[in-house]
Amino acid sequence: MNQNKSEKFIFEKKNLNGWLNFNKPKNFSSSDCVRKIKSILKAKKVGHAGTLDPMATGVLPIALGEATKVIRFIMESEKTYSFKAKWGIETTTDDIEGDTLRTTDIRPTEQSILENLSTFRGEIIQTPPNFSAIKISGKRAYKISRSGSIPTLKARKVKIIEFKLLRIINKDEAEFFVRCEKGTYIRSLIRDLGRELGVLGHVSSLNRESVGNFFQKQSISLDQIKKITHNSAKNGVILPMLYPIGDSDKVEVNLETSKNLLKGKKIPIEKVRKMNSFDKTKNDGLFLTTVKKTPVAICIIEDCLLKPKRVFNTKDLEMFDVYNKK
Repeated sequence: MNQNKSEKFIFEKKNLNGWLNFNKPKNFSSSDCVRKIKSILKAKKVGHAGTLDPMATGVLPIALGEATKVIRFIMESEKTYSFKAKWGIETTTDDIEGDTLRTTDIRPTEQSILENLSTFRGEIIQTPPNFSAIKISGKRAYKISRSGSIPTLKARKVKIIEFKLLRIINKDEAEFFVRCEKGTYIRSLIRDLGRELGVLGHVSSLNRESVGNFFQKQSISLDQIKKITHNSAKNGVILPMLYPIGDSDKVEVNLETSKNLLKGKKIPIEKVRKMNSFDKTKNDGLFLTTVKKTPVAICIIEDCLLKPKRVFNTKDLEMFDVYNKK
């Protein structure tokens, strides 16, 4: 009995670091999920990668502890969605939760849908929904919309890699699949497809199946998170910090270099292994330096120097035992 109490105490005080492949339930905002998980796990820091609307379900990567520092590196990941579109009604939110704006009795044929899908593949110009989390002069678009005003949202370029019709449910509804890059709004996609077809439309249900290498088949529910124990990280429930980070975003350095970076020192790039073949342009030129597959610092190259922009807390990471052994 005393041993169990001791283990519980350790768990409650320990700062967890890593990722949860979370399966978000319906009617929870992404922020709601973060708050609940933080409370359940007694975690010091919790964040999420890629917002899902409350009506949506599916993959919501949750970062714990020091993993919150690397969220930016998975924001560029491809995402996949399966969703249903309802024809004949356009709404204020471009989904089933909004008020009706316009209606029509016209319905699309399967052939007309298939013929128009190609218009929305590849790089397209898309205007985000008025009810979105995009900031306009520091204020969220959905807050502006809720106040009765119309936010001024700029059209932007997004990339749709796959867009296919899965099935015709009935004359009023159809199911689709999309694989896309960052910044794509499925609600805008269906709104624009509905207009192109001349039938109007909105999203009636939305499920995110994957974000990068987070897949729904391996995701865990809120109930499963409640059952996590102190040893859960060893059992693969809490995924490693570098789990979602691609090789192109990482540079392995030696122990001496890593110690200098952790002290905030700049390092000549010729002293860093693989730098001669490393040319990073995305993520604002930022990349991760690692030692023995453990994150050290988020860095950038300036004036031929490797400059640490944000370092990881070695005291919070058990993996940094490598420092204590050297």
